[in-house]
Amino acid sequence: MTTISRKGTPRFMPEHGIADQSDLIDRTVAALTRSTEALLRARDEASLLDDICRIAVDVAGYRLAWVGFPRNDAGKSVQPVAAAGPSRDYIGEISVSWSDGPLGSGPTGTAIRLGSPQVIQDIATVAAFAPWRAAADRYGLCSLVALPLGEGGAIIGTLNIYAGETGAFDDDTLRLLDDLARNLTYGIRSLRMKAEHDRAVRELAESEERYRSLVEMTPDAILVHHRGTILFANPAAERTFAAPRNALKGRQIADLVPADSRDLIARRAANPPAGQVLAEHRMQRLDGGQFDAEVVGSSVSYHGRPARFLVIRDVTERRQVQEQLIQTAKLATLGEMAAGLVHELSQPLNIIRLTAEGALLFIERGKATPDWQAQQFELIAEQSQRTAEIIDDIRIFSRRDTSPVQVFDAIGAARSALAVLEGQMRPDEIEIEIDLPEHPIPVRGRRVQLEQVVMNLLSNAHHALKEKQDGQGGGWTAMVAVSARRRGDNLLIVVEDTGPGIPPAVRSRIFEPFFTTKEAGRGTGLGLSVSFGIINSMGGRLEIRDRAIGACFTITLPVDDTAAASGGGTRAPSPPLPQLTGHIMVVDDERAAAASVGNYLTELGHRVTLCTSGSQAHETFMRDPADVVITDLRMPSGGGEQLVERLRDFDPLLPVIIVTGHLGATERLAENLQDDRCAVLKKPVALARLGEIVAIFLQPPGE
Repeated sequence: MTTISRKGTPRFMPEHGIADQSDLIDRTVAALTRSTEALLRARDEASLLDDICRIAVDVAGYRLAWVGFPRNDAGKSVQPVAAAGPSRDYIGEISVSWSDGPLGSGPTGTAIRLGSPQVIQDIATVAAFAPWRAAADRYGLCSLVALPLGEGGAIIGTLNIYAGETGAFDDDTLRLLDDLARNLTYGIRSLRMKAEHDRAVRELAESEERYRSLVEMTPDAILVHHRGTILFANPAAERTFAAPRNALKGRQIADLVPADSRDLIARRAANPPAGQVLAEHRMQRLDGGQFDAEVVGSSVSYHGRPARFLVIRDVTERRQVQEQLIQTAKLATLGEMAAGLVHELSQPLNIIRLTAEGALLFIERGKATPDWQAQQFELIAEQSQRTAEIIDDIRIFSRRDTSPVQVFDAIGAARSALAVLEGQMRPDEIEIEIDLPEHPIPVRGRRVQLEQVVMNLLSNAHHALKEKQDGQGGGWTAMVAVSARRRGDNLLIVVEDTGPGIPPAVRSRIFEPFFTTKEAGRGTGLGLSVSFGIINSMGGRLEIRDRAIGACFTITLPVDDTAAASGGGTRAPSPPLPQLTGHIMVVDDERAAAASVGNYLTELGHRVTLCTSGSQAHETFMRDPADVVITDLRMPSGGGEQLVERLRDFDPLLPVIIVTGHLGATERLAENLQDDRCAVLKKPVALARLGEIVAIFLQPPGE
């Protein structure tokens, strides 16, 4: 029987077929030393396993060494990952498992399961080795040891060493090989830890590169600040705030908001809220320009310091689009209500005409007593006021809302919306149930926009009920109910009807833009979508509730009690003003209207000058200045807007009363005349109110 010497050359043993133990120990010691050197040189796991197998063969003189790792497949197989020796083809002909079956009962499978070395000193005599004996005999393998790599339940594989002699693994040799296996285990784990560390470092570097690219390339402004001092700004932030390169770093975050917000922002930056916060702010560029921004803030660590990460998006264009959608939805609602509005206006106008013509008839026949005439004129004045209120509601509702966010009475807004649409529903035999609190409930937002939402819900209910009436006929009650109640810190407004309801299939899309269930030409699909956005911007919710009959929408808004808490109660009535008289100029191209105002003011004791155009009024004023000027806006031959500007250039403190039905121009003028010497009255005008304002303007300054 031959064996392999330390240098790989055959030599004869003293006793045929039995290993020379002293020689094996020497070679094993040398192999252990060489394996330690291999551990120190190893750069990766695969090369280390190959080196250990080669050392076991070339240095220790064994015929075969291989490393196997257990797999968690169905057969619990053992996969060879490295091998060396003249008999290495042996492992290609066998199958090894670490299960409890026959293929797992050999030394390799047992070592993996038990976590202890398994030795066979004579392969020919061990029954458990029967599945592999024939192959081992062909390759001259007589004894083996299977050494587990790892301990206890953390076995990562086995180092399997085969000798060409029987009895090759005594206790001393086994201890040395066990040390070699422990070193290999340590080396494998160290290399895996290093590989994991390298992978983590590589992924971290890749992540940082991706993050850097994302931050550098994102169109949103990104700022990082520590207690208000900016530590980092990406290029988009420099573009957004019109800042030169690196000019934002070191600045205070409060420098990027308007002056009236800086104290608040500085306090928030010094004590930022926990977690992620979404808010909208008015921001200011370094060149003084301002824009609306959506800001998302979250807490981060920046170079080991607690900091705040801000993502700032300019939403000026988005707000403009939203305002356009709101205005479009308003006009669409007004268009759908046009016929009803004509009816609403025709009713008081009809009463005014009938009353006036009846009074003329009685006066001609001498039957009109002074008391009866006074009653008729009072009725005409009441119906004129009713007309004015209808026109005012429509005018305010239809204009583009640029008013600031403020606290207002939500119940009053709901009543105003009902006032516009209530008269259109009753002729269609639709009952209206109103359950609103008598006391005001303050919320924060824009009153006109809440009116728009309620009007849209009422208009939708009106259309749904009419469709059901046309398709179903009688036998049921067409009804719309509007109610409101306070629930804790919220106000709940409910608009419900007994119409056909909303099919479950479309409820999930009911708030989508341009989605409508109305027939072509009757709906834009913007109403509910815009309403949803309005309520959401007020910090509330617009929801649809399940009902057995009809549809039910709920508006939930946070109540703002701060205004009520700071209110001062009922003001004492103002003392009556002394009745002073003066020179009043009345400018209106409607001669009848100008004459009526002139007669009224003359009766109050004033000297009145009438003009029918702006150019005529300016020439007359320069010859004979008036104490107060009352003017319409839209006139031929010099409008009231130009007249007011020219007169104010001459006398900046001249009292001016603007009387008009053209609200847009009035608003522009009001922006230029921000003082207490200008008043705006919308047509139709109450003469008593006009007289009160004239009296106020005639008072000496300081009184």
